[in-house]
Amino acid sequence: MKFAGSPPRPADASRTPALRRLVTANALSAVGDGARFAALPLMAAWSTGDVFWVSVVAAAGRAAWLLAPVIGTLVDRIPGRRSMVGADLARCVMMLLLFAVVSTGRTSVTTLVLLAFASGVAEVFFDCAAQAAVPLLAADHELERTNARLIAAQITGAGFVGPPVGAALWAVWHPLPFLLDGVTFLASALLLMGLPSRTAPSETEAGERGLLRDTWAGLQFLGRDQVLRRLMVVVAVLGVGQQAVYAVLVVYAERRLGLPDYGYSLMLVAAALGSLAGAGTAARTAQWLGPGQSLKVAVSVSALSYLVVAVLPWWPLVALMLALNSAGVVLWNVCTVSLRQRLAPPHMLGRVTSGYRLAAWGAMPIGAAAGGALAQRTGLDAPWALAGLLLLACLPLLRKVPAVQSGSAPGQRNAGTAPGPPQDPSGS
Repeated sequence: MKFAGSPPRPADASRTPALRRLVTANALSAVGDGARFAALPLMAAWSTGDVFWVSVVAAAGRAAWLLAPVIGTLVDRIPGRRSMVGADLARCVMMLLLFAVVSTGRTSVTTLVLLAFASGVAEVFFDCAAQAAVPLLAADHELERTNARLIAAQITGAGFVGPPVGAALWAVWHPLPFLLDGVTFLASALLLMGLPSRTAPSETEAGERGLLRDTWAGLQFLGRDQVLRRLMVVVAVLGVGQQAVYAVLVVYAERRLGLPDYGYSLMLVAAALGSLAGAGTAARTAQWLGPGQSLKVAVSVSALSYLVVAVLPWWPLVALMLALNSAGVVLWNVCTVSLRQRLAPPHMLGRVTSGYRLAAWGAMPIGAAAGGALAQRTGLDAPWALAGLLLLACLPLLRKVPAVQSGSAPGQRNAGTAPGPPQDPSGS
């Protein structure tokens, strides 16, 4: 089955230089993101001294994901390289503008909120376009390895390199982290300009369908596809469980584990190390076990790690379980991204990605609120137990996830799997 505007996937690794460009660009922008994530709350606190407005600035960047289905439709209409380069250049301009504003010493909280939201919109554009570009650059059997490399680059940049660099630059001169962020986005854009790009739909064709109609078609595809629908349910539960735990982790580390002030940071470092280890092993695990079994292992490991902590709150064990949990989450992400890239029609991959991630991000505030309420009323062990039990309840949903073979056409499943709805959702 062929879809409009979708060139055939490369049959070998002949486009490795292009993949290196994509991975390097992601790593560069992740370093800048990590620096900004560390510096922006400091900037908000320094400007206002009001905890409420600090939280509003933090939330503004994530609020852009509420627009994800529409942004995904726009990504499908624009050649992927242009979406990524445009998003990087827009973020470069915004960060350099923030650098200039902070340099004057007249930063307002309104400016911070608006820039956080606008950069969040550009981030959604970039992320959706990057995932849609991978199948154009990697052979089918290389999808897991490529996605694992991208995730490892993002973890290293945003988790290990960016935050300490951002904090250090903030201590030297407050505007510096935003200058670094702008420069990394510019470097990322320059790298991405040499990527090949898919053909976008013609303006006449896109105009006849309409933006809202195309957006609805993408959401319908997600709702009618049995595999993707089940994965969306599970990823929403993963988001609820993870946020239920992490929302109270700083209090849990101090009051339940008896750790000093830096104990919370140690727990986060353990989780980040687990994520990096998971990214290094996810491709081999997926190749060995297959997508379906890998997803079950990922959810089982995450569930059991939560339950072990709920029963045995000993800090070295908690650190180990957080690392295992993070490795399981990365394995889940690598497998689900690769499955979406195989199961979705190429001309709908932006919409499918954005709709799926909306389910994940949308569930997180619910989990954070539930975790806080449960910890306050029942005890600090309760969020861990809740997260583990919810994930165990999701395992039956993964029984019918197909083992999509390398080389199968996008939007098609293996023979012998359960029949599903029509795969080309032009009328969906």
